[in-house]
Amino acid sequence: MPETLYIEGKEFQLLGKQRSGAAVYRGPGCYLRMGNRASIAHDLAQHREMVAAKYSVANILSEGEHEGKMYFIEESLGSQSFRALFADEYTATGAVSGKHFADFTGIAKKLYAAQLKARREAWDVGEFAAGANVTKFARELPVYRAEIEAKFVAAAERLKKLPGTLLHGDCNAANMYEGGIIDLEDSFIGPVGYDQISALMTIEWSPATRDFEFYAQYAISGDQKASYLKALNTVGKKAGITDLGKHAADLAFCRAIWLCSGMAEWPRIQQWRYEKFVTTYLS
Repeated sequence: MPETLYIEGKEFQLLGKQRSGAAVYRGPGCYLRMGNRASIAHDLAQHREMVAAKYSVANILSEGEHEGKMYFIEESLGSQSFRALFADEYTATGAVSGKHFADFTGIAKKLYAAQLKARREAWDVGEFAAGANVTKFARELPVYRAEIEAKFVAAAERLKKLPGTLLHGDCNAANMYEGGIIDLEDSFIGPVGYDQISALMTIEWSPATRDFEFYAQYAISGDQKASYLKALNTVGKKAGITDLGKHAADLAFCRAIWLCSGMAEWPRIQQWRYEKFVTTYLS
């Protein structure tokens, strides 16, 4: 993909590529995603569904083709992610501010409310397993394969008490802005609450030291975690989910599988995550 594109009278600068191979460009107040037709058509369909369900995601501004590639343009939701905001604050003060954490919680609540409204009473464990990369991860750790798969099946069975919904799939502070949530290419169907627990605990799967390819640049306090879950419960009660915290451990386990899989590009942190997963979840 070229470093610069001119489409619809706008200049776009290449930011990078997604796991699907689609390229992401930044333009004036917007972003462009371009790639092969199958990949972009899938992403666009999921994006449209989320917009229609009033998820806190960017509006689609236009779509088209350019030099044999399909693209769509979406509005910008802000200039700085919550991960960047939290990291700046943590560096300066040693804590994430109450103000920005409340804003972060508000985005998670808005997404939760929309997902509950668009919920599906039945959801497929196999589809959830595919989205969470269960088989992929189990193959990466063949010694633990049977245990990983068995523990996932047990967790999913307990999570069947929750309705299903279209999930973002990689909901975390890096993809969350004050205007909403970006990067929807990892979406799949699974239990409500998965995205919200993902947003809260993803940072815990990066080490705190700089001896790795990337590291945790902030931490969320215990009081902030408690306030976050309490805020979500005010939303969930209206849909009959009185305590999402009861399911947090199972949701976190499923998210951990996703976070530990496909990390070969970063071997040091891959090994760190493998060891953390085995210590935390496996005998």
